[in-house]
Amino acid sequence: MKIAVVCASELLQKSLEIYLKDYLAPIEECDFVISDYQSCDMKPVCLVGTANAHIKTPFTQESLLANCKVFYATYCAESLPILPPKDSRVFMQIDQLFTQTLEDFRQKLYAILRDGGYNAR
Repeated sequence: MKIAVVCASELLQKSLEIYLKDYLAPIEECDFVISDYQSCDMKPVCLVGTANAHIKTPFTQESLLANCKVFYATYCAESLPILPPKDSRVFMQIDQLFTQTLEDFRQKLYAILRDGGYNAR
C-alpha cells in the first residue's frame, strides 16, 4: 500500500505524513491519495476530515492505518487488473497492424489531395 498525502491544511498534511511515514510515495507511484479536498482525478482519493469523509477527524495513528487499509481494500486492491505476461509476438502483431493502418491512411490522404478531392475554401 503506497499513499500520497496532498492537503490544503499544512497541519493535517504534516500529521498524516508523520503517521504514514512507512507508506508514503510520490503521487505518480502511489495506490491512492489522502487529502482534505478532491485533489486528484487520476488516483482514488481518500478524503479526511469532513462529515462525508472516509476518515473523520480526530483520528489516532491506529485508526488512520485501519481506515487506510479498508479504503485500499475497497477502492484499490480489486481494481488492479491481473495482467498476463507480455507476449512479444502479440505486441509485434499489433505494432505491424498499426504501422500498416497508418501507412494505408497516409497513402489514401495523399491520393485525395493529389487527385483534387480537397477543395480549399
